[in-house]
Amino acid sequence: MTGSDPAPRGVAAKLILLLHELAAHREPVGVTHLARRTRLPKTTVHRLLADLEAGGVVHRSARRYALAGPEWRDTAPSREHRLRKVLKPHLLELYGLTGHVVTLATARGDTARFLDVLYPHRFTDAILRTSAAVPLHCTATGKALLAFDAAAADRYLREADLVRLTRNSIGTRRALDQDLVEARLRGVAVDREEHVLGFWGLAAPVTGARGTAVAALGLAGPVHGFQPAAHVADLRAIAKAASDAVQRLG
Repeated sequence: MTGSDPAPRGVAAKLILLLHELAAHREPVGVTHLARRTRLPKTTVHRLLADLEAGGVVHRSARRYALAGPEWRDTAPSREHRLRKVLKPHLLELYGLTGHVVTLATARGDTARFLDVLYPHRFTDAILRTSAAVPLHCTATGKALLAFDAAAADRYLREADLVRLTRNSIGTRRALDQDLVEARLRGVAVDREEHVLGFWGLAAPVTGARGTAVAALGLAGPVHGFQPAAHVADLRAIAKAASDAVQRLG
């Protein structure tokens, strides 16, 4: 794109532009370079890359991205499909108890990928505005996945781009490290309007046989009307039952 070209409009146009730029490079490139070349905001580039990575279209190496080749394609989609089927009853139980937004997420690269979302009609517009994959540090489910996977947290704290989706998103490694420590102590992670302004979130890990998070159950609602503390006990109990179900599968 030349300096006189207007910025593209529409998600499809931005994705095409980004894919063309990735295709022009033989080696992985960073978000800053892609933003400069495409004239898109860094937050937009990061969000689009997160969606592409979650879909297996691109792969990430450290903080750089490239189009995915056959060697990067794995069985993650089938594993996620199986996990979603096993955990669906637990999502429905949590939704029945709370009536708030309930999510199931797993980690793909540096993003929390939402495998399932249950929500009341009144939140449809807000759900449609959110992405299917979000930087791990910007949502409660992502922070729960990091807090209960020491190796993933260590790598993320060293390598991840701490982009901000809202003015409340965590922007420093020190702040994120402290938030993860608090999540481990509480057993749940908290999102204080870090993903979507006007919404709070709460999440607990679903752990595998080794005690490491393989997924996270999330609960979210509007700042006015959603009291996270009132749901901590139910969320922990259902996440524990979900973990038991996953561990029985081996």
